[in-house]
Amino acid sequence: MLRCTVILFKRRGAGIVGLPNIGKSTLFNALTCSQQAKTGNFPFCTIDANLARVPVYDERLRKLAAFTGAQKIVDVEVDLADVAGLIAGASKGEGLGNKFLNDIRPCNIILHLVRCFESAKDGFDAPHPLDDIAVIMNELVLSDLELMEKRHSKLARAKKSSDPEVLFSKKVVDWLTEGKPVKDLPLAKAQHALEASWVKEFDLLSSKPMLYVLNVDDESVKTGNSFSKIVEDAFGNDNTVRVSAAIEEQTSQMGNREERMEFLKAYDIEVPSADVLMARVHKMLDLQSFFTVGPLMAHGWSVKRGATAKEASGEIHGDFEKHFLSAKVSRWDTFLTRANLASAELMMEGVGEKYVMQDGEVFIVQHDARK
Repeated sequence: MLRCTVILFKRRGAGIVGLPNIGKSTLFNALTCSQQAKTGNFPFCTIDANLARVPVYDERLRKLAAFTGAQKIVDVEVDLADVAGLIAGASKGEGLGNKFLNDIRPCNIILHLVRCFESAKDGFDAPHPLDDIAVIMNELVLSDLELMEKRHSKLARAKKSSDPEVLFSKKVVDWLTEGKPVKDLPLAKAQHALEASWVKEFDLLSSKPMLYVLNVDDESVKTGNSFSKIVEDAFGNDNTVRVSAAIEEQTSQMGNREERMEFLKAYDIEVPSADVLMARVHKMLDLQSFFTVGPLMAHGWSVKRGATAKEASGEIHGDFEKHFLSAKVSRWDTFLTRANLASAELMMEGVGEKYVMQDGEVFIVQHDARK
């Protein structure tokens, strides 16, 4: 059984959004191996956002655990939110629009679930995925436009009309007025870093990275169908991932991974879609993994790309970063080529506090923090 912890977040990693009753809560339950989110085929089944911390399965960690004989495996985790369904007019308060927009704003990235299946018996007719996507994007843009008009007005009163930030805020307002998301806004080459920092400060919904999660029927996870192909052709494979929320929820309740993988063979699925999705989320959050391993535990940790060894030590414990002396690192696959754990640790490379961590490294921190 996957390890999941329910928790409240000040800042969430990813949020699942989409129209009502398309499988958002079903997918959330699958990813969190729980029945936390209420599901049902009726409007606004979800009202309050469901929040959880979700593990990111990593086969490298399993191989390291087998090598060291670890008794326990702890995967890296990302924060996930499932919010109320969005309808046209949400930016003006229709449905649960204002609540939806408030719930999704703290998320760093958006998982846009799109219905790409039909089921007459369940009342689902043929989907129109691009139209559904346009509804969501339009509401995000309209919400941002209202916010930016107020921000521009405030800046214009406080600063000169020629001030760069005033001019840029007007540029954003004009772009949003045309119905375009801020993530597609071209930034001026000469002021790219400054304008990028303003976009980040504005924290607009349409500026957030988005992954289109295509909820397909059971038989279409591997090869897709005519509906998913429409979205993949429009946005590219790098920005889309196929899942069957129903399959993922069913298999997430199975007792072990072996049983789960055996079940998925019937659908010719080699890697669970949930694993693929969460790995993509981890990468989109600009995170990479490093590992601490031993006979008791094999533990994965997340750190921002470009982080130093000293910063990585702080992910394990704040005192380790404060009292950092040095560290030892090894590529995970190189670590596995040694005769045993003792020889592998002996051959690890010593590095200083400014060493830039690489994805998948085994890590030993040396510090003088009191126990």
